[in-house]
Amino acid sequence: MTRVLPQKLRIGMAFCAAIATAVVVGACGGGLPGNDVAQVGSAPVTMAAFNHWLVVANDSNQASAGTVAPALPVPPDYTACIKATKATPGSSSETTSQIKAICESRYKALATDVMNYLIQALWVEAEGKSRGIKVTAAQVDKSFQEQRKTSTPSLATDTQLNRFLAASGQTIADLKWRTYLNLVAVAIQTKVEKAAAVVSNSAITAYYNKHHSQFVTPETLGMHLIETTTLAQANAVKSQLAGGATYATLAPKDSIDPTTKGVGGKLTVAGAAGSQLPAQVSAAAFKAKAGVLSGPIKSPFGYYVFTVDTITPQVTQTLAQARKTVKATIAATQETAASAKLNNIFNVFWKKQTTCRSGVYAVSPSCPNAPKTTTTPTAPTGSTVVGSG
Repeated sequence: MTRVLPQKLRIGMAFCAAIATAVVVGACGGGLPGNDVAQVGSAPVTMAAFNHWLVVANDSNQASAGTVAPALPVPPDYTACIKATKATPGSSSETTSQIKAICESRYKALATDVMNYLIQALWVEAEGKSRGIKVTAAQVDKSFQEQRKTSTPSLATDTQLNRFLAASGQTIADLKWRTYLNLVAVAIQTKVEKAAAVVSNSAITAYYNKHHSQFVTPETLGMHLIETTTLAQANAVKSQLAGGATYATLAPKDSIDPTTKGVGGKLTVAGAAGSQLPAQVSAAAFKAKAGVLSGPIKSPFGYYVFTVDTITPQVTQTLAQARKTVKATIAATQETAASAKLNNIFNVFWKKQTTCRSGVYAVSPSCPNAPKTTTTPTAPTGSTVVGSG
């Protein structure tokens, strides 16, 4: 099933968690207040939250790989970014305008990531609330401490944690908020999967009756055969077999059947309806007795001589025997439908509840007023954030 965690943000977070802090829930009048960059329902993403997570996104490699973070591209002049880029080896041939364009492109990429991240955080939180999901402070703290022990890089000690916080630009409050949202997302997913797994007895019975043929193992024949071009050749083969010759000896040199001549004429046929033999031969084979040399049987392709060695009768699973399989099949179908419905909730319902400030803040595909693209939007998906364990 599609996971409901927000999409990846390049922040070097050490947890398989979800999202942000400083996303303030409160009432807003019509439109967006001057310090808000987006709003989901009445819950805004503040400019302070955006700026905070822009720094975190910019510092991602510094937190995960120890690489010094590049200068933050700050519009409209990008002064620090331009200066730092000019000092980079290999950039001396580029003009200031070219470097500024690079800095502007970096800023837009970071802004898109951050807006997508923060908006989808509110989607998950709002969806959790609508489903009556509650996560306590004690649950958050327990999960936070557990993840510290298994995270990559390790945050097991206070020294390691403080080093990571300094490198990533995050606070403990940030990490705990991300842990909280991850727990909400997992709870949503668990609730949806649990509901999808409920299958009624009437649904099982109806499926079994409708797909009864799926639970039938047809009569199966183990046999040997030789196909010839003429009736005379078939009669000659039959006479040799009756006289003690074997299919293993005759098939390689006398049979024209490409499927069996290389294996001494051996063949397994499951069900007359699904037989790979010509209809005339299949009908005769399923009427034959085991151990009886039969043929020749004429077909549009040649003449067949055969012996049925073994007959395994048809077996039909009863409803009781098939119940477990049927239930799993229906549950899988229901889970797919539930996943599609959840996708629709995020991509349609919550997106419609979202308002983004125009300009660079509306670049995110989570914004209804984002530039039109040919890419089909996807629901918030879970992902291990860069540097996470």
